Amino acid sequence: MKAPLRSVVRSTGLCALLVLLALTVHPQRRFQSPVERSGFTRLTSCDTLQAFLETLDGKGRCTVRRIAQTHKGRSVSSVLVTSSPRFGDDTLKLRVMLFAQQHGDEPAGKEALTLLLARIAGLDLDRLLSRIDLIIVPQMNPDGAELRQRRTADDVDLNRNHLLLTSPETRGLHDLFDMWWPEVTMDIHEYGTYSRAWSDSGFVKSADVQLGMLTNLNSSGALRSYERDSVFPFISTVMQKSGYSFHEYIVGSPADYIRYSTTEPNDGRQSFGILNTLSFIQEGRGGRELEEGLERRASSQCVSIEALLAFCAGHSTEIRSLVARERRAIAAGRGLPVILCMDHFPGGREMIIPVRRVPSGTDTVWQVHPLRDRVKPLSARTLPAAYIVPGELAGVGAILDRNHVRREIVSDPRPVEAVAYVIERVQPDTLEDEWHPKPTLRAEKIQRLLHRGDVVVRTDQTRSLFLAVLLEPESMWGLVKYNGFSSLLQGKEYPILRIP
Repeated sequence: MKAPLRSVVRSTGLCALLVLLALTVHPQRRFQSPVERSGFTRLTSCDTLQAFLETLDGKGRCTVRRIAQTHKGRSVSSVLVTSSPRFGDDTLKLRVMLFAQQHGDEPAGKEALTLLLARIAGLDLDRLLSRIDLIIVPQMNPDGAELRQRRTADDVDLNRNHLLLTSPETRGLHDLFDMWWPEVTMDIHEYGTYSRAWSDSGFVKSADVQLGMLTNLNSSGALRSYERDSVFPFISTVMQKSGYSFHEYIVGSPADYIRYSTTEPNDGRQSFGILNTLSFIQEGRGGRELEEGLERRASSQCVSIEALLAFCAGHSTEIRSLVARERRAIAAGRGLPVILCMDHFPGGREMIIPVRRVPSGTDTVWQVHPLRDRVKPLSARTLPAAYIVPGELAGVGAILDRNHVRREIVSDPRPVEAVAYVIERVQPDTLEDEWHPKPTLRAEKIQRLLHRGDVVVRTDQTRSLFLAVLLEPESMWGLVKYNGFSSLLQGKEYPILRIP
């Protein structure tokens, strides 16, 4: 037993015992990841990663499947990991999905997942796999990775493409999610530490790992509390006992203000969180160069990931029950308020984070100020029984298709009582430091004849909150903010109707 972790075991019981077993080093493991074989001097290329995954496929715990092909013809692969005869056979197991390197210039998360896969192949994590099944996508953006750039080869930020799903990479990930409906997800990134906005204040963020939790108020309050009160403290304890610095994911700068990261349901965390998934974003500390300090960067991320898996294994029944209950609630949620606009405000919480002084390079801590630690609702609408999307809005229908939304195509004309939004004016607004249109609307009850090809989208489904976020014209994250859909606000009436 590693001495630094004994106190973890005493204080947190079975979960910590599982993480201790997961973190035990086997000095002569049968499997090593490509980055280990290089002595952490070279990044794992796309071709090398695919070759490594081929060595795992069909052997022991792992099944490898391609989930997407990029515009440059490269594969995005998933690894299904189970100790059962086949993945998904044991419906009592908790399912956890991990995915990394949506941004091509953030490679350490991918390397962390290859470390994890090597440990799985070496049978080091079998005690965890007795309680959970894993879905692992080590590299979401192989084109960007080969170009050493953030975006894809066709200039898409994948972490802002989880609503429209226009890129094959994000579409493949959501198809994978829809196939298995994991209860827990983690989106793995790296954060920059050398911005002038921080260094001009005399210090920079220095945590090895930051963990972001759900912030969108439409996601389950019970899940948000569980993440903050149970999951985060456990991972924090393990990281500290393992010698890594750790804190909550924050954005902003000391010269302006600090807040939690985005509430945007168009990213890899909130897009699954709004389906009432226990969903996280992990941000490891990046380097000035992509290879700088790679061993610590990848290893610290791997320890945090394994701590999450250990917590999930120790609380698998509890998490499955909680997520199932909250998903049933949103499937029966019509008539409940949906928050369409929200922003960050001071809430009185104190936060102390690890920082490094500039230029001395000495480590210290900073009490964050000013801190906007509370997300507050600004506007809301009641979730209707259904939405009516005119058949001629083919682009909207395509987005519903890509998001696996259940809907009915009208085959025979019929009358319907509905509510239409009359558009009085549209003004620009800024929330979360981003522009979006702010319409002033008047709701009117109308009689309308549905035509063949119109789409009826009922809200008695798990994607009900997603539908409101997507289709409501006042939504700060809705369709109307995207190129190609701004015309929805240019007429006298918003064309998508509500069935009260």
